[in-house]
Formats: sequence, C-alpha cells, structure tokens
Amino acid sequence: MAVNASREKWPDMMKNEAGAVRREPPAVGVTGVSSDLSDRTQAADVESLFGAAPAPVEPPSRSNTGSSTWDGPSRPGTGGTGDTGNNTSPSIQGHALRPGMRLQHYELIRELGSGGMGTVFLARDVRLGRRVAIKFLHSEDADITRRFILEARATARCSHENIVIIYEVGEFTGGPFMVLEYLQGKPLTKVLGNQRLPPARAVELMVPVVRALECAHEQGIVHRDLKPENIVVTDSGAIKVLDFGIAKVLQGDEPVEAPAGGPQAQPRLHSVEGMGEDVSNLTRKGAIMGTMAFMSPEQWGIGVAVDNRTDIWAVGLMLFRMLAGKHPLDPLRGPQLMVTGMLDEPMPLLRTMAPDVPQELAAVVDRCLLKRKEERYPDAASLLRALEPFLPGRMSRELRVDESPYAGLSSFQEADADRFFGRTREIAALVNRINDRPLLAVVGPSGTGKSSFVRAGLVPVLKRSGTPWEALVIRPGRSPLSALASIVAPLMSSSTTIEDDLQEQQRVVERLRAEPGYVGNVLRSRARREKRRILLFIDQFEELYTLVPDVQDRMAFTACLSGIADDATTPIRVILSIRSDFLDRVPEDERFMSELSQGLYFLTAPAREGLKDALVQPAERAGYQFESPTMVSSMLEHLDASQGALPLLQFAATQLWEARDVTNRLLTESAYQAMGGIAGALASHADSVLESLSTQERTLVRALFLRLVTPERTRAIVSLDELRELTKDTGEMQRLIDHLVQARLLVVQTGGGATGATVEIVHESLLHSWPTLRRWLDEGQEDSAFLEQLRNAARQWQGKNFDAHLLWRGELVEEAQRFQRRYRGELPRLQQDFLTAVFAQAKKGRRLKRALLIGSATFLGLLVVAAVVALVVIRNAQQEAEKQAQAAQAAEIIARAAESTARGAEVEAKQRLAEVQAKELERQKAQQAAESANEQVALANQELLSKNDELVSALKRAQEAQLRARSAKKRAEESADSARDAREEALRAAEELSTLLKREKERVSRLQSQLGSPVIEVLK
Repeated sequence: MAVNASREKWPDMMKNEAGAVRREPPAVGVTGVSSDLSDRTQAADVESLFGAAPAPVEPPSRSNTGSSTWDGPSRPGTGGTGDTGNNTSPSIQGHALRPGMRLQHYELIRELGSGGMGTVFLARDVRLGRRVAIKFLHSEDADITRRFILEARATARCSHENIVIIYEVGEFTGGPFMVLEYLQGKPLTKVLGNQRLPPARAVELMVPVVRALECAHEQGIVHRDLKPENIVVTDSGAIKVLDFGIAKVLQGDEPVEAPAGGPQAQPRLHSVEGMGEDVSNLTRKGAIMGTMAFMSPEQWGIGVAVDNRTDIWAVGLMLFRMLAGKHPLDPLRGPQLMVTGMLDEPMPLLRTMAPDVPQELAAVVDRCLLKRKEERYPDAASLLRALEPFLPGRMSRELRVDESPYAGLSSFQEADADRFFGRTREIAALVNRINDRPLLAVVGPSGTGKSSFVRAGLVPVLKRSGTPWEALVIRPGRSPLSALASIVAPLMSSSTTIEDDLQEQQRVVERLRAEPGYVGNVLRSRARREKRRILLFIDQFEELYTLVPDVQDRMAFTACLSGIADDATTPIRVILSIRSDFLDRVPEDERFMSELSQGLYFLTAPAREGLKDALVQPAERAGYQFESPTMVSSMLEHLDASQGALPLLQFAATQLWEARDVTNRLLTESAYQAMGGIAGALASHADSVLESLSTQERTLVRALFLRLVTPERTRAIVSLDELRELTKDTGEMQRLIDHLVQARLLVVQTGGGATGATVEIVHESLLHSWPTLRRWLDEGQEDSAFLEQLRNAARQWQGKNFDAHLLWRGELVEEAQRFQRRYRGELPRLQQDFLTAVFAQAKKGRRLKRALLIGSATFLGLLVVAAVVALVVIRNAQQEAEKQAQAAQAAEIIARAAESTARGAEVEAKQRLAEVQAKELERQKAQQAAESANEQVALANQELLSKNDELVSALKRAQEAQLRARSAKKRAEESADSARDAREEALRAAEELSTLLKREKERVSRLQSQLGSPVIEVLK
C-alpha cells in the first residue's frame, strides 16, 4: 500500500448540484514523507478520514471528515497530500499549515490528507513523545464549529480499546481541530477482499466492533455510518472503530424523529435523480444520512427515530458480507438500494446465499437484518451475548467429572484451544505478520507461554482462516537434525518396520548435513501436492544451545531452517519459540540471524485484562463462577507482581478447581486462602509432594531434579534409561518418576527414536518459584556444571568406540577426583565407566612417570659421573696444554739464543775470512816481492789453506745452527697453537657439561612435583 506521497493526491470533497456533499473514492495508498519510517510504518492509512473506497460489490462510501487517522488510499489529481489543486498549502482562516509548524505542544510532521472540509496532519506530541493525527476543520460556521467540538468531546468519553482515541479538541485561528490516535494498519475492506470468511473468523473480527458499540451506546452515541471502511485492523492485530458521530455534527443534521405519540410518518425519500450510482452519502441539512449500502430502514427517512438498533443493522450487513461474500441486495447499486426502506420487503436470509453457515449463526445475522427495528436485538450487549458462543475455540462440550478447564503447569496443546484465553490481540498480530515473513521467532522470557501461544492460539486460528494449513511441531533436543529428519523421513519412506524407519531417519540426517536445502524441498513439494500451507514450529529453540555442544551440529540445523524459509512466496512458514535470554546465541550463524532478525515477535506477559480472561473465562465456560470479584482482583494483583504469571495462574486455578464447590458451582475464597494464594500454590504443592516421600526417596528426588536442570538453569531432556541408572534399584527410580509425573511435577514424552522415552520438568516456572529446588541448585552448582561436562564427554567417548584419546587428562582428572570424593549420588553406568577409565589411565600414567623418573635419575647419576670424568680429562688436557705451551716457549727462547749465537759466529767467520783474504793478498804481493823465499812462502801458504778450511767449516756449522734454530722456533709456534686449541676445546666441553647438568636438574624437579616426593626418596 506504499506509494510516494508526492505522486498521490487526497480526493477533494465536492458538492453536487443538489447541495449534498460527496467525494470520489480513493484508489491507492499514501506513504509518509519521513525517510526514517519503514514501509509498514509509513502505510498508516488515512482513507477513513474522508470515507474509503468500497468493495467491488458495494457503492462508494459517504464523504466525511471523520476521525480515522491512518495513512491510506488517495487518488491522483484530486488535491491530495501536498497538492490541494492550486499548489498552495492548506490553511485555516487564511493561516497556512505546513510541516514543522508548532501548535501548542504539537509539531506538524507531514500532511496525511486534505479535502474540501478539512485537512489531516501527522504530528508529534513533543510533551509525551508520541505521534498523533490532527484533523483541522475548514469551516467558518460558528454553530458547526461549536457542535463539532461538543460531539468530539462526547466521543472522547468512549474510552474503549476498540474505539479510536480522541486525545484533545480545540481551536486554531478560529477553526476547530481535534487530536486523534495515529493508527497503523489497513481497513476491513482490504482484509476481506472478495473472499468469504470462515464463520469463526467472521465472528472473531466482529465481536470487538460490537463491544465498541456497547461502550458508545452507553454514552448515548450512535455511529450511524458503521461499515468496513470505518473499521481498521491495526498491524498489532487490534480492531478499531472510527468516526463516531462526527459526520452527523459536521453536516449540522439531526435524525428524523417521529412526533411523540403521533402517527408514523410516511417515508421521506429525497430525489437522487442525476446523481448516478456514485452517490452514496446524502448529508445535506434535513436530508437522510448514511452510506447507502449500509443504511438501515430508519435512515432512509421512514419517520422512525434512529437509535442504537441502527448500528445493529450495520453489524448484520457486515456479517452477511463476510459469510456470504457479497451484500444481501447485490447487485443493486445506488438509488436502487432504497428498497431497504420498504418495510414489507424482507431482506434475503443468509442461508439462501451461504447454506454452509451454521443455522444458529445465520439466525443471529437474520435477526440483525429485520427491517422493523423493534424486532432486532435491543442493544449491543444482547447481540454480543448471541455472538460470543461462535467465537473460535470456545468450549462447546460438557467437561468430564475429572477434567479441568485449566492446563495446570502443562503447556496448552492444539486440542486445548477451547480453553486458551487472554491472547486474542497477540494472536491477531502474529497472523498479520505471518503472511509477509517466512521465518518468525516468538521471543520472550520464561513463563510467558510462548509454546501455548503458538500451539493453542496461533495454529488453531490459522486452521480456521479458510486456508488449508498443516502444522508440524518439533523440538531440537540433543539431536536437532534427527528431529528434522523425523518429519521428513515419513514423507519419503515406504518402510513398514521401526528398524527400517530408524535407518531411513539416519540416512536423512546424513543427507541434511550435506544438503541443508533438502528438507525445504520436501516440505514445499508436499505443500504444493496437497494444496495447503505448512507451518513448521520449532518449540524450545534454546535447547539448540543448552543441549547441543557441537557448533557444527547447530550450524547444520540453522542452515536447514534457512533453506526452508527462504522467501515470502513459499507455502512454508517457520516459527520458533526462544527465550529472550538466549537470543544473543543466534548470531553464531550470520545468515540465519540476518533472516530471523526481520521476523522477531516479542511476546510479553499478558496485560491485566488478558490475565483476567485466562482466569475467569475457562471457569465460566464450564459453568462455574468465582465466589467474589475481590478474590479475582487479589489473584490478579499477585500475578501482576509474579515472574511467569501465566503458568502460576494456570496452576493456582487448577488447584482451586480441584477444591471447587460442586454444589454451588463456585471457586471459593476459602480454598484460595487454604492453598496459600498464588505465591504459595506452586511451592506448597511441590513441597507437599516432597514431604510425602521417604528420606531415601527425597535424596533421589534431589539427584533427579539436579539431573533435569542444565548448568544454565533451563530444563534438560533426559532419557528415562539414563535416569534409571541414578540408582542401583531401577524399579525404585521408575516408581518415583511415575509418582512425580502423577503429581504434575515431571512429564514423560514417549519417542520412537533410539533414545526412547524422555523425562523433563513440567515447566520452567518450577526452577524459579520452588525455593527447595533453588536451594538444591545453589548447593550443587559446581556439581551441576561438572556433571553436564561429564555427560557430554562420556557420550563422545562412547560415540568414538571408547577411544582412549578422548579420556580426560591433567587438571580434568584432578577435578574428577575432587568430585568423586564429595559426590554421594549414583552415576549412570556410562559416566561411571568413563570415570573409571580416566582414573585407570591416570594411574597408569603415574606409574609410567615414576619409572621414567627412576630411569631419569639413574641416567642423571651416570651423567654426573661421566661429567666428573670429563672434567678430570679436560683438566688434564688443560694442564698438558699448559706444559706444552711452556716447553714451546722455552724452545723458542733457546732457538732464538742459538740463532743469535749462529749469527755472531757467522759474522766472526766472515770477519776472519776477510782477514785471511787480506793476508792472502798481502802474501801474493810478498811472493811477488820475495820469490826467493819459496819454502817459507809454501809453508805459509799451506798454513793459510788449512786455516781457510777451518773457517769454511765454522761458517757451515754456523749456518746449520741457524737452520736448527729456525726449525725449533717453528716447532715452538706449532706447540703454542696446539695449546691454545686445547684450552678452547676444554672450555667448550665445560659449557656443554654445565648445560646438560642444568637440564637434568630441571627434569628432576618436574618429576618431583608430579610425584609429590623427592628424587632421593624415589631412588630409595
């Protein structure tokens, strides 16, 4: 219905040649200008402010400036929003109205509609922070203005949840205005369309209208223009009746009254020649009034006063239209409808056009359409009493002697729809949303009745809507994919045995892991083949996070749900219920969260009226009454201050019912006081059950309830077989469980899966309202968390064929040992076997560590001895290296001295050789001088040669000594290098030994800490 406001125009109010006011019917919706509003918010309809477009078989509606306040259909080119035909802003007494303008404590936001008689603006109440609609009247007639304000104030006295609220009336620059409730929804005409409604749905829509009429009639106000266009179904599911008495005042008309005590006047029908079929409203002064298609005989001017029964006629016409799909005078139009005023022409009976309508309901409608008003229902209260038995889900059978009209602590099921009260408005709101959203979540705290709301409220209403619906209900449990497979496998399998069914279910589970879209394909195929819609309800969705530890399993489940609810055009709808404190767990799957966030519906505790209906109506339907109104008020006061009011109400009412006064058919105040009122009913009952047990049985009850609560303090679903293992006497545990089930503290669900029957606490309110259980939970908080961890570990160990790698180690073993020392209860066999295997592995590990410690200590001793020997060797090597270095140094000194001596000898030999050579030269000279002394010369020569040989030998010896000195020096240098290498090698060996010793010391220290005893003691 959303169309840009700049392109859509609100129809002008026009006057015809006879002076009567009429308008062209609106055609399309108007959307507000504000960019911060969603389409649904912007689509608050305004059409009934000036009348509305009729259904195809109905003539157009009367023009008015009534009190509708919802953005709705308008028609292009007729001076609509932002365009009054001359591109000027609407004005009152020459003062232009425009967005942003302040009027007292109201700020105009945008124009919703404008016509010849008035303009409507969406405005903001800056004082109270709410949006309102302000209707400005374009009139300078003082009398009309005065009566407009007086009538608006009279209408404001009709304070009723099904009547549009008028907040304030006043004047602005001489023109009147009124401030009204701003509604968001659509008119009943759009809800109906061209379809017929199931009888229960038609009555469900019309009963709030009749209740509104009852309130208005008590204030002396007759609507006179009741029609589908003046009834709004809001987005929250509420029914609102618009336009009480406004049209009459705006036109200055009075109803035609017959003179008191005088003869009945002849019908006075004004000429409508030339008006055509579009004329439906005759509203000029002195004229008959109303919308032709819904006008009663007295409104056609037969001289009979218009009173409350005029509205009864309109209710009958609307019910006829809903049940038969058309107007009773169809195909008559416009002036042809004046046959209504002919008293001798009865209206067609409903069953002549709709033979399938129940005879009793048809009789109610036919009585509303009797032309003589004194033959109709005398007032709205009488009509209401006639219609209420046909409301959906109302008790139409006698209760058995042992049957209660209340559910106690059990959730309502679909079969309990006849005793489910107090959620009418919420159900209607969710029905409106389910058409647009494929995936919805009913979110609320524990105890708000989410499961009952869907099972006993929403599902029956959908099945009565006229569209074929099939409801499938599952809970995630510990194996959510198996839960999905349980609804898919029967649709695909032709097996005839339970074993084949289980095998087929397992095959479906594996396929869902690999192909998440498979379940959606199966359900869509079934819906199209059966030509119906399917509602898949996943109840207790928080179990996905409290009972399924594997994130991959959770992701696979949410992926399947996303594949089911993938588009609004699909015939499948998925609704899940989830506690509000688990909503923050959903974002682990981003795609699923993105889709789910658009379909969140927050279910709060019922209002006081809803609680009253849930408390009083079931008893009244069973033919019982509460002893006094003060008793009901007292119960409601306690419930208003209680957490989980609904389950407490049901339980307390059940206790009252069991103590009822059968003779006087009363629920007595003495019985209420005897059970301790609302606050003490549940705790007293649970404690009384506990006190009736033996000491040993109470011990088992404690262990049983602790097992049935998760660490997050939510209900756990546990197999009956596992609970039997809490004690060695399985028969005793079975008897105890049966007793608690009979006492309505536990519930057993029989399943066809591998886990068999399961047990759970009957309602989560026990977790909050039973002090004994809260004390047990506080005392066993540590054990509760450990037991849940133990259960998960034991199941994984079993699932992996008892793989030793999955057994606990380290700190978990120590925690298990502490738990075993303090825990006095019995453990299931699987969990006990798991702990036994853990302790055995730990013991084996300690033995291995001890042996390893002894071996390490022995090795360490040997290593120490080896280290000592190595130190001695290294020290000897260091000393030998030092000695070699010293010898090398001494050899080097000797070599240097020898070299020095050799050099001196060589110098001396060279000097002597020079001297010999000089003497030889002198001798030769002397030989030349004295040849005569030959003998002497020969002797001298022989002597010189001999000396020369000696000198040559000495020189040779000196050279050899020098060579030896150089060789000794070289050897000394090599010895020094070897000594340095030996020192460095010794240092490195010392460092390595030090490192090894340090490591062994650390290892010995660790082993000592693990064994708790020194190494020396171990070695001993």
